[in-house]
Amino acid sequence: MKDFLAKLKNNGIVNDLRYFLSSKYFPFITAAVTLLCYYLGWDIVLIYYISITGALMVLFLDDLTPVISHLLFMSVAVSYKNSPSPIMESSDYFTRTEILVQTVIMLSLFALAAAYRITHTFVRKKFKFTPAFFGIAAFSFVLLLNGAGAKDYTAQNFVYGLILALCFMFIFVGLKDNITTDKTCFEKLNLSFIALSVLLVIELTVKYFTVDGIIVNGEIVRTKLTFGWGMWNSMGMSLLLCIPSSVYLAAKSKYGFIYTLYSVLLLVATFMSCSRQAMLTVAVIYPACILILLIKGKNKIANGCIVAAALLAIIILCIIFRDTVVKYFVEFIKKLFAGGDNSGNGRGRLWREALNYFISYPYLGAGFHVKYSSPDFNGLSFIPLMCHNTVLEIMAACGVLGLITYAVHRCQTVVSFLKNVTMERTFLVLTVAGLLITSLFDNHIFYIFPTMIYSALFAVFTKSENKN
Repeated sequence: MKDFLAKLKNNGIVNDLRYFLSSKYFPFITAAVTLLCYYLGWDIVLIYYISITGALMVLFLDDLTPVISHLLFMSVAVSYKNSPSPIMESSDYFTRTEILVQTVIMLSLFALAAAYRITHTFVRKKFKFTPAFFGIAAFSFVLLLNGAGAKDYTAQNFVYGLILALCFMFIFVGLKDNITTDKTCFEKLNLSFIALSVLLVIELTVKYFTVDGIIVNGEIVRTKLTFGWGMWNSMGMSLLLCIPSSVYLAAKSKYGFIYTLYSVLLLVATFMSCSRQAMLTVAVIYPACILILLIKGKNKIANGCIVAAALLAIIILCIIFRDTVVKYFVEFIKKLFAGGDNSGNGRGRLWREALNYFISYPYLGAGFHVKYSSPDFNGLSFIPLMCHNTVLEIMAACGVLGLITYAVHRCQTVVSFLKNVTMERTFLVLTVAGLLITSLFDNHIFYIFPTMIYSALFAVFTKSENKN
C-alpha cells in the first residue's frame, strides 16, 4: 500500500489533484457544493463529495490542513428538507435504508483512509507524544467512562462517550503531526472559515427574505431561524467562529481593509442570528480582535476609519431605535440574571438538575444520557439532552474525574500559548475562546461536529507551539 501510494504521488494527474485539493481556494468550491446540495436537498451527494475528496486528501496530501475545511462544512451538511429535527421537517431521510447504507459506506471510506494515515504516522514514528496529548487522552478516557457505576447507566452512555472520545482523539492524533504550521497553513485555515462564513451569511439572508412571519411588529421571531443542521444558536456560534479569521486576514493582507469591512458584516450577521449567547460572546471577542488589528495589523489608517465608521453607525442606530434597543437589553439582562430556575433564560433549572446528578454520582458522574427538562431539538436519539453549560455538563456526566482532566487540559492550552505568542496563535485562541464561551450557555462543545472542529484547532494550536 505504501509503495503503491508513493508511485501514485509521482503521477502527473495525481500531482494536479494534490495541487487542486491543497489550494487555499478549494474551501470556496466546497462551500458552493454544500450550498447547492443544501437547497436542492442533495444530502447524499454532499456526503459522497466530502467522503471521496476527504479520503483523497488524507491519502495523498503531505499537509492535512485542507481536511479541517471539510470538518467545518460537515457541521452544516444537513439540509432543511432532510433534517430529522422535530423543530424542522422531522424527516426520515437518514433512516431510509438506501440512504443509510450509502452514508455508512462513504463515511467508512473516509474513516478508513484516515485510520491508514494515522497508522502510517505512527509506523514512521512521526507522531510526537507531548503533554497536550496525554492531557486530552486522559479527558477522552474519562468521557468514555461517563456514568460508569451509576444506577441508571445504559449502553447509550458508553456509545456517546466513545463517539466523543474518538472525536477528540482521532482528529487530534490524525492532524497534529500531519500539518505544517507555517503562515501558509494559517492562511488556508482562516480562508476556510471565510468560505464557511459566506455560506452562513447566504443561508441567514435567504431565511430572512423567504420565511413568512419572521418579523412581527418590528420584532424578530427567532424560532423561525432554523437551518436543517441547526437553529439560531448554532448559526450564531458558527458566525462567531468566523470573525477572528476575517480580522486576522485584515491584519495580514495587503488589502486587508476588505476583510475589515467583511468582519463588520459578520458582526451584524451574528446579531441577526438572534443568538443571545453569540451576542454576549461577540461583545468580548470582536473588540479583542479589533484591538490587535489596530495595534499590529497593516493598513492602520484604513482599518481605523472603517472601525470608527462602523462604531458611529451602531451608535446612530441605537439612538434611532433606542426604545427597541433598551427594551431588548433590559429583557436580556433580566433573563440572564433572573436568579433561581429562571436565570440564564431558564437555564438555571438545568444547572440545578446537573448539580443534583453530580451530588448523586460525584466520581464518574451520572452519564450523558440522563433526563433534563430541556426540550429535545435534535431528532437523533443517540444525542442526549444536556444542561447548557460545559463545566456543569462535565460534572454531571463525568464527575470529579471529568472536571479534573478538563481543568488540566485547559491549563495545558494556556501553557502552550505562552510558549509561543504569535498573531496567528492569538487569533486561533480567540476562535476557540468563542466556542468555549458560547458553550458556557449551550452544548456546542459536546455536539460531535463542534467537538471535531475544536479538536482540529487544538491540533494546530499544539503543533504551532514550537517557535521553530
